Amino acid sequence: MIKNLRILIVENESLVALELTQTIKSFGYQDVDYATNGEMSQKLFKEKTFDLILMDINLNENRDGIGLYQALQTQIPVIYITAYKDEPTIQRAIATNPIGYLIKPHKEEELKALLLLAEHKIKTFHPPHAQTHTIHLGEGYYFDTKEEKLFYGDCFVHLGKKELTLLKLLIHARGNPVSYYTIEQEIWGDKSVSNSTIRTLIYRLRGKLEHKLIGSESHYGIKLTVAD
Repeated sequence: MIKNLRILIVENESLVALELTQTIKSFGYQDVDYATNGEMSQKLFKEKTFDLILMDINLNENRDGIGLYQALQTQIPVIYITAYKDEPTIQRAIATNPIGYLIKPHKEEELKALLLLAEHKIKTFHPPHAQTHTIHLGEGYYFDTKEEKLFYGDCFVHLGKKELTLLKLLIHARGNPVSYYTIEQEIWGDKSVSNSTIRTLIYRLRGKLEHKLIGSESHYGIKLTVAD
């Protein structure tokens, strides 16, 4: 039975990548690609559409598989391939909300079970980030411009009216700084407010996003920043 799941494997060892590809195809999944480094995976990611990523954590590059997945700025489900079981690595991986982990040396029954789990999750959840009116902010956050809602992974993040207006100002600026004066005029209009009131609003919004996504521009204002 041919299964309609488009899979990208990122594994720096060519033989392991090829073995995984052949094993997955033997399960009935025919649309399987693999990359052996970050640059190759990013190129494939731009050229094709995938439903699932199998990502090796140890890529023997400056950036590991967790960092690479974050840099892709995607909500596509991920399964990590790893020989590492240390808590700091697992905690970093958990932050990206993976479907699971495939421990090296992998067992076929475990791989098959994870693929079935991924297939089930993909079929039963159709995230709004797949739609064209979604803007990816980085670190797992995205903004639905049609519904005007912020999401982290599958979870809706509630914003107050002023927090929402501030976020829309930052998104509209496309990475350029937004001055404190503009923030005051757009949110409070002609009403005069103190600097502490503006900074409190910024602090509240920062508390609902990954802190480093909002950067300060000296005494001028703030901007959205997306980290690798």
